[in-house]
Amino acid sequence: MNVNIEEPNSLRRKLTIEVEPDEIKHELDRAYNELKRGVVLKGFRPGHAPRNLLERFFGEQVRGEVVQKLVEEYTKKALEEHDLKPVVAPEIVTEQTDLQKDLALKFSATFDLRPTIEVKDYEGLKVPESTVEVTDEQVEEAIERFRLRQATLKKIEDRTIVEEGDYALASVEAFEDGKPMSPNKPEDRLVEVSERALAHGVHEALIGAELNKEMKSSKTYPDDYSQKELAGKTIEWRATPKEIYRRELPTVDDDFAKDLGDENLEAFRTRVRSELLAHAKQEADARVRQGLLDLVIERNPVELPESLVARELSAMEAELHQTLESGGLSHDDATERVKQSADDLKTRAEKRARTALIVDALAEQEKIEINDEELGDRVAAIVTQSGRNRDRAAEFYRKEESREALRQSMRREKALDFILSRAQREDAPTESRQDAPAEPREEGSSERK
Repeated sequence: MNVNIEEPNSLRRKLTIEVEPDEIKHELDRAYNELKRGVVLKGFRPGHAPRNLLERFFGEQVRGEVVQKLVEEYTKKALEEHDLKPVVAPEIVTEQTDLQKDLALKFSATFDLRPTIEVKDYEGLKVPESTVEVTDEQVEEAIERFRLRQATLKKIEDRTIVEEGDYALASVEAFEDGKPMSPNKPEDRLVEVSERALAHGVHEALIGAELNKEMKSSKTYPDDYSQKELAGKTIEWRATPKEIYRRELPTVDDDFAKDLGDENLEAFRTRVRSELLAHAKQEADARVRQGLLDLVIERNPVELPESLVARELSAMEAELHQTLESGGLSHDDATERVKQSADDLKTRAEKRARTALIVDALAEQEKIEINDEELGDRVAAIVTQSGRNRDRAAEFYRKEESREALRQSMRREKALDFILSRAQREDAPTESRQDAPAEPREEGSSERK
């Protein structure tokens, strides 16, 4: 094996690797011998098919597998021999792959090294020792959200006109110039008749509609409308309601509390306050951790490997795209929105990469590790909390790469705990959650029918 190393910059390396003909021949012989033992060709006993026929029928497949195996094997060997540790898997480019005549294989592996970092000035940082409180108003808001989730729908028998706020079983179809925009016939579905629940002003076609009669409503959309299929067009929405329902909310009393797993209403209120407070404390701790981390990052400038930033950016783009599509945007609109967010995503990707490098370096510096028992306990907790998806979660964490990714995440958590343990606490004003707190968990909840 011949290896040439180029250094385009302080972190980037390009290895050009040539595999010797004897090594290629040895691997080809091994591959064909293994194939011969398992393949059956007409006219030959198992294990006795001649090499020339194997090459004729399976040559391209075998050569492809041999190239892949040699590239992986010799890349790993070259990295080990030259003590090079890529921060992201190398990018492989094959330059010469003649495995028939000259037995030549030449390829390049380009990658970035993990920068050498000695983390400094992370001890004795000052952090606020804030206390948090949950107001009575926030408790009532959380209880109201529980109440909304426990609501039932009651069919309306004494009214035939749809009103705003109703739920309607209806079909809705869009027309442009008198022609349906979709080739598929619309299906009846239960929808909430409100601007919040129905996008693009579709609710206007249902408000005032009479049961089993088609209601039409036209709407013109601006040229820069977010939904490309509607932008610059006048669309006629046609809606036919079949049934009307009203949402009925349960009374907040002891029975309501029992449905949610508590002994009575007082116990339920106590649990709601307790869990809101616990969540508020978690958020306060998270802000403290992030503040500490920002200080450590500021005090430890580091050169960022291009490939690491690119990997983080790609992951963040995929996350945003999925979130936008889940929120109702079309694939093309989500793609356009991601492009518009390019600068912001790049900045966040750089920060995520910088954070990972510094926290990993600190973990290495302080010999912070996650043992198998700790990892097993976390996996068990995740699987237990996965509810109906327990089997899928268990299968996911049977994979070695999944367990190692979790181990790395836990190691970073422990490194942040280490920084926090070295910080100096200072008194700070009491924090009161002004935004809507996350809702407490439900215990033994059951829908009221």
